Amino acid sequence: MIEIATEVDLFHPPARIWRALTEQALLAKWFAESTPQADRWILATAALPGYDADTEVEVVELRTPERLVVRCREADRATRLACDLTATAHGTRLSVREVLEEGDWDADTRAEQHEQALTGRLPAILDWLAFQTVDLRRAEGGLTAELPVVRLLGERPARSRLRRVLVAAGVVAVLAGAAGAALWAVR
Repeated sequence: MIEIATEVDLFHPPARIWRALTEQALLAKWFAESTPQADRWILATAALPGYDADTEVEVVELRTPERLVVRCREADRATRLACDLTATAHGTRLSVREVLEEGDWDADTRAEQHEQALTGRLPAILDWLAFQTVDLRRAEGGLTAELPVVRLLGERPARSRLRRVLVAAGVVAVLAGAAGAALWAVR
């Protein structure tokens, strides 16, 4: 039995990751198109590297939004894929474990596929989802840890009028002192 386990920390809440793992439209954006069929669905994986055919997927266990276990059948292979989501202080830890139950595969290639999907494509769709929930024109909902505040070049933070006046007075005093010192040196 071959087992591949991958763990990744994502800076997104579990509910958002759950959506990316379970909603057909989102799954299609980062992994593969899917077609529902009764209690199963078909993932269009035939054109993806490392896959020989489309994958038939059946849900074995579902505990929203913390655990998803599916049985996958692709050509002459059968696997069991478990996704566990655990909330962390900064987001979610996603643990994915795939066990080959029938057939054969190249474990190194499959592990690389897991790594690419979980550290590249999945975070990209999660960032896209996060961006969809923020109205940048109005900053509705306040600032989030997901979207850092960046100051544009040349942009100054708002200052009080009194502070500006004090800074200007300080600059004038320094200039006056420098002018006085220059006059003294010339004499």
